[in-house]
Amino acid sequence: MSLLEGYGSTETNFAIATAPDSPRGGVMGWLRTGFEARVADEDDTALPPGEAGELLLRADEPHAFASGYFNMPEKTVEAWRNLWFHTGDRVVRDADGAFRFVDRIKDAIRRRGENISSFEVEQVLLSHPGVASCAVYPVRSELAEDEVMAALVARDGERIDPAELVHFCESRLPYFAVPRYIDVLPDLPRTENGKVQKFKLRERGVGPQTWDGRPAKS
Repeated sequence: MSLLEGYGSTETNFAIATAPDSPRGGVMGWLRTGFEARVADEDDTALPPGEAGELLLRADEPHAFASGYFNMPEKTVEAWRNLWFHTGDRVVRDADGAFRFVDRIKDAIRRRGENISSFEVEQVLLSHPGVASCAVYPVRSELAEDEVMAALVARDGERIDPAELVHFCESRLPYFAVPRYIDVLPDLPRTENGKVQKFKLRERGVGPQTWDGRPAKS
């Protein structure tokens, strides 16, 4: 049995996918027949391959996508502006046409002039044997831009040492992406279908229980 990767949502259908004979893995996949995709900047202008931007989608056939959000006309206009559906996902289109996920745009972190993918930091944290689940998100710095904060849940029977965890990250991430703040929690706030509610963690922010590694490097 093989595991195939792809991209879809309740609004957009399954627009991007890999196949058993795809030339490589580790990507969302390639655009499927019947759909259009654009990686765009903040003005919805198409970006060249290799540059990260928001994934915009539309379908060739009518009614292949959702037509809007129920009783939310303002959100509908915002998401479907300029005749494209704005996914809110930051992606890169490679030269061979494959799309790679970078982050949710609202979860992106900017620290010391560097753009950090919370998704990539989470993957490193989840590779630690003591971490069962985690969420990475920005908190405001006392200087400028953001600091990286992580909320973690330990595996059963394990105890997370924040200092050891940071050391683990330092050999696997660029220095600006290593979390400065760490909260170890009994569980992460989630929706009814299990999705982590990062906005609640951002609102919670840095508290008296938060481990602060050190001031960020300049």
